[in-house]
Amino acid sequence: YTEDPNGMLVEFTVDVPNSSEISKTRKNTAHKDLEKWLAGDHTSNNVYR
Repeated sequence: YTEDPNGMLVEFTVDVPNSSEISKTRKNTAHKDLEKWLAGDHTSNNVYR
């Protein structure tokens, strides 16, 4: 994060090289992940960090 001359907070981001693969995986498990979350399992599903 950085602040621009007008005081606005700015965030710069970039996609990782395998972002397409990650998107496919997330799409394939989205319903299962949501079901688990709604059932109370709030474990992170982000295995990439």
